[in-house]
Amino acid sequence: MRIRLKAFQALAALLAISYVCAAQPIPYAKNGGLKMLYDNRMYPQAVESDGSTYMVWRGAEGFPYIRSYNHASKKLSAPYMLLSGRLDQINRGKYQSDHHFAPVVWLDGRGRLHTLFGCHSTPGIHLIAKHPGDISEWQLGPKISENLSYPKVHQIYGGKTLIYFRHWGHLGSWKYRISDDDGESWTGPLVSLIDMNAHPQDSFMSAHAGSYNTSRVSSDGKTLHVAFIWKMEEEHPNARYGKVLHNHRRRHNLYYLKVDLTTGKVFNIDGKQLQAPVNKGVVDRDCLVWDTQERVAAVGPSIYLDENEKPYFTLPVSDDTPYKGNFYFVRHAAGEWLRTAVTATSHPFNSSHLDRDSDGVFHAFLITGSGESIAADSSEISRSAYGWGDAVQEWLSSDGGETWRQGRDLTPFSQHRYQNMQFVGTADGDIAAGRLVFYGWEGEEGDGTAYLWDGRGSD
Repeated sequence: MRIRLKAFQALAALLAISYVCAAQPIPYAKNGGLKMLYDNRMYPQAVESDGSTYMVWRGAEGFPYIRSYNHASKKLSAPYMLLSGRLDQINRGKYQSDHHFAPVVWLDGRGRLHTLFGCHSTPGIHLIAKHPGDISEWQLGPKISENLSYPKVHQIYGGKTLIYFRHWGHLGSWKYRISDDDGESWTGPLVSLIDMNAHPQDSFMSAHAGSYNTSRVSSDGKTLHVAFIWKMEEEHPNARYGKVLHNHRRRHNLYYLKVDLTTGKVFNIDGKQLQAPVNKGVVDRDCLVWDTQERVAAVGPSIYLDENEKPYFTLPVSDDTPYKGNFYFVRHAAGEWLRTAVTATSHPFNSSHLDRDSDGVFHAFLITGSGESIAADSSEISRSAYGWGDAVQEWLSSDGGETWRQGRDLTPFSQHRYQNMQFVGTADGDIAAGRLVFYGWEGEEGDGTAYLWDGRGSD
């Protein structure tokens, strides 16, 4: 009996250890540069299929990498550098200096992996794995567009793949392309969806207006939901902070619209049809979610869609200073957009992921922190150039977002810096519940480490 008891206690201890370890972030890459994983404007950067997760990232030299993690064996594959055999065909300096060249990854209907990288007002490089589940052999895929930035990949109705992206530069427009043959060819509407500085330029600073977009697709794959912020390209005094703001601090407001992908028609939250492309005057009148009144909203929000396709958002917005602010939860109720502060964060570039479980509890995974986290003289290639947070946390709401409480702490190490949380996609284009990727680094310029977090069963 005593032997059985000891064996039971040993087994219980082992199970307890396994339970704790299951929720610990798994480091899968330690050679990261700036935007090792990109922010909310580019995804997915991890996708799950047949018990394995495939993760892509930008290395310290700027090159794209991929690696897989087998959840049953808990083993990582060897990393594969996606430009292997092609380095004589690229501009190495451009990959080193341009963090927009980070990769995204997805699966087609044949189970083959696709990656796309090197995108910043360029066609980028599209690669297709030669064999399902294999990352060691790749072939060059067709161009998706002659010019794209910030690709976001979605699986939509009819087994099709949609890529939503910006066409041209800061004042460019936003478009999408669709493939119905597993990425072998791409077509799409000629008309852009959003073009903030399009004529008539009849709104404040509309001649110098761009935007940054995030997107989600409905569960039936027939509606594209888009949230976006306004980028003010022209320098203009900020009355709230009493000075001219620069670069990513000249981004404000939150807007929303949706597209019926079966018809291409565009609508606002109230179902009013809008003529594409929408410009700043139209979105100020018909799509405005939040006029931040010169507070900085530097990057698009995370979007969650409920069973009725109702959108919810989380995003950081500045407050006391152009950097220090809060994460906000935003929802639409009784014809109004409502918002609630969740917790403090140290920079309006800090990212989030929003989800809701079967019990109706919202889970907001956030990069948090209390101190200003950017040096005014940070270079564009500095690890800290676009801010960071002190911790990676889960925040919970059981009352529809009215109040929030802290849940699990995902932070691998204290005193490190963290950024750019991303969801893990599934083969059919959904979002894998309880799985995330993010990255961190030590000190001002330590190499980035990317983490995969599997929180299933760790509540």
